[in-house]
Amino acid sequence: MTDLPEYRREEPGAQPPALHPAYASTVKRAPQQQPIRLPHTLSEITGPQWDRSILRPSDEDLTRQHKGAPLGERIIVTGRVIDEDGRPVPGTLIEIWQANACGRYIHPRDQHDAPLDPNFTGEGRVVTDDEGRYRFVTIKPGAYPWRNHPNAWRPAHIHLSLFGPAFVTRLVTQMYFPGDPLIPLDPILAGVPDPRRASAPGVVLRPRDHQARMGARLPLRHRAARPRADAAAGLSDARPDPSQTVGPFFHFSLSWPGAETLVKPDTQGERIEINGRVLDGDGAPVPDALIEIWQANAAGRYAHTEDGQTKPLDPAFHGFGRCASDAEGRFRFATIRPGRVPGRGNALQAPHIDLGLFARGLLRRLVTRIYFEDAPENAEDPVLALVQDPARRATLLAKRVAGDGAVYRFDIVLQGSGETVFFDC
Repeated sequence: MTDLPEYRREEPGAQPPALHPAYASTVKRAPQQQPIRLPHTLSEITGPQWDRSILRPSDEDLTRQHKGAPLGERIIVTGRVIDEDGRPVPGTLIEIWQANACGRYIHPRDQHDAPLDPNFTGEGRVVTDDEGRYRFVTIKPGAYPWRNHPNAWRPAHIHLSLFGPAFVTRLVTQMYFPGDPLIPLDPILAGVPDPRRASAPGVVLRPRDHQARMGARLPLRHRAARPRADAAAGLSDARPDPSQTVGPFFHFSLSWPGAETLVKPDTQGERIEINGRVLDGDGAPVPDALIEIWQANAAGRYAHTEDGQTKPLDPAFHGFGRCASDAEGRFRFATIRPGRVPGRGNALQAPHIDLGLFARGLLRRLVTRIYFEDAPENAEDPVLALVQDPARRATLLAKRVAGDGAVYRFDIVLQGSGETVFFDC
């Protein structure tokens, strides 16, 4: 594993800052400690892989998911997912969610007094084809008020979630509609550093087909691996798209039933449970967080083409889990204890799980790892060794719950006393 590709690092100023006071929710949720640079190991250059079997009928057409037609202007959102070198990213999952034409989300926490549309749910997903192409049919969303500042309205936007080929390429962003007069007033979009703000995903609407739908062409760019020997010459040098907050209303799209349970009846390995809470700088629960985990199977192998190890691959375990926090900030995963995987230079790492966290108030994903306090291999783990302060290192250790079998507690503290160690990957 000495020839592992390493994905390119984000250039300074390419992404929004953790703390952006104009977006008020960042104030108590932005970590105060600098993230620790994480070398890209097999854990980071692999990630969940998808095919069309996960799709449901009409996932790509949000206007045909109910008996009637939704209100609003029909639009087609189409484009390609490419990396920084212009290479297509095939087989990647794209999920979208949005407000209806009146600016209302079908979410119980959205109590905006605009009407709901019984024929519009506002969520969809596709898997890109061999050329990285994707296509959605939907309606243009409306603007809506929010509580960030007096008389605050968010411009029309659609949320996009992309995975790409690896854990490090995970991206949540938003697309906007050029010419919207609310765009210059939006603190969330203003979090993208200038001049990157002009390259935030956006569309230009043009007549598209005979059904009076408008077309929106939206290219999406992922981070690229460093050039390999077989890399094509003369490729573009575009920067990846900037991150944007997941917002508070993602649950109806990104909360898959059963996604927090990674094990099946025939999954190999020791069953464990990991639960905990997400807490802000005041110690208050974060009820609108999305936690994703990625891990190896019990034999230390990832369900990914980049993992060429000879260890057996468990077909009943794919290593990806997702859980939204509840009103008390709680989350829970049922999984297996992962095996050891190599780091750079073939140095074995202690059993661990990669964790990504999105939430309202976070303009970009936070990344950390879960280790296990009772694992003797922790003493020689190269990533844990990067955290020199023992008190901070302890924030990466899941604590075994006494008397509850293989149950571990792992709280995520976004800011302040006991702040979790986060990584720059």
